[in-house]
Amino acid sequence: MSHGLSPTGAKILDANDDGLVAGHPAALAKLMSDGLLVPCTADRGTHRMTEDGWTALGAWRKQNPGRSAPADAPGVLPKLPGRQHEAVLAAARRTDQRVPGQDDPACRAGEAWFRGSTLRKIAASGYATIRPEPHDKSEVTWEETGRPLYLTEAGRLYARQRGNIAVHRRRVVVIACGKKKLPAPGVDEYGNPLPDPQAGDLYIGDYHRSLRAAADALTDSALIFIASALHGLVPLDRPLHPYDVTLKDEEAVAPETILWQAAGLGLDDADVIFLGGQDYAALLLPSVPHLLAPLAGGMGEQRGQCARARDNAGIREGWWKKAATLHDEHAVR
Repeated sequence: MSHGLSPTGAKILDANDDGLVAGHPAALAKLMSDGLLVPCTADRGTHRMTEDGWTALGAWRKQNPGRSAPADAPGVLPKLPGRQHEAVLAAARRTDQRVPGQDDPACRAGEAWFRGSTLRKIAASGYATIRPEPHDKSEVTWEETGRPLYLTEAGRLYARQRGNIAVHRRRVVVIACGKKKLPAPGVDEYGNPLPDPQAGDLYIGDYHRSLRAAADALTDSALIFIASALHGLVPLDRPLHPYDVTLKDEEAVAPETILWQAAGLGLDDADVIFLGGQDYAALLLPSVPHLLAPLAGGMGEQRGQCARARDNAGIREGWWKKAATLHDEHAVR
C-alpha cells in the first residue's frame, strides 16, 4: 500500500519513540484512517505505528534525505524523540522533578505517565538519574533497580532549551522540629488506635511555627522537610507519633541516617536552606555541606528574622542566591 504523507504526518511519524507517536488529534485521526497508526491502550494519549506506517515513513525518509534530523543551533541540545521529549518536560513541570512512570502515585490521579522503554532511554541519555539507597553496595543503574528517575542538570537544561520551561535546581527548606507537640491521638470508641498526625501538624510550639511560616513563604510544601531528633529528615505529610527525644538522647537519630536520607532526597542536587538552631545545623552539615543557615541569635531573634523573611520577598530571594552560591562552590571542590 502506498501513502503520501503530509508534512505534519511525516513529522509525527518521524518523531516516533520505538513506534509510539503522539500529536494533534486531527493529524492522528488522519494517520489512523490511512492505516498508519493504531491506538496504544498501554500508554495514554499515544498511538503505535503499523507496518504500513513504518513503510510510509521509510519511503518519506528516502525522498527527503536529511529532513528527519534538522540541524540544531550551536549550543542547543538535540531534540529527543517524541515520548522522551514529553517525559523530560513533564518532569520539569513537577515540583519534585520526577519523571512520571507507571508506579508514580500521580498517575493514579490521572496524570500522564511514561513506559519503561522511555524511562530507560532518558536514563541512558543522562537527562535523569536514580537516587542511592542505604543497601547499595556499589553504584547501580535504573535498569538494575527500576527506581524513580529525577532530572539532572542536563535534563533541566534540555527543558529550558527545548520546552521553554524555567526549571532550575529544587529549592529545599529544612526546619528544626520542636519540643511542644500534639498529644498522643489515643483510641476511638471501639478501642482502635486513632491515626497519628502528619509531621507538618505535630509540632505546635511558637518557635517551630515561625520556622514553618517562613519555610512556606520560601518554597513549595513538597520541598519542606522537618529535621526530627528521632526520625531525621521527614516530609510534612509523613504520619508521626508524638515522641520526647532530643539530639542529646541515646535514641537520637544517627548522623549516618541523615547522610542516607539526604542522598535519598537528592539534596546534593538542590539549593538548601535550614531554619533552626545551630545544634541541628551541625547535625546536617556533614551530609549537606552546601547548607545555608541564615538565622542567628536566640529563639526570639530567630522568630523575628523568620517573620521578616516571610513578609519580604527580597530577603527570601537573597537567601536563595546565597544558597545557590554555596551549592556551586561545593560542586567544584
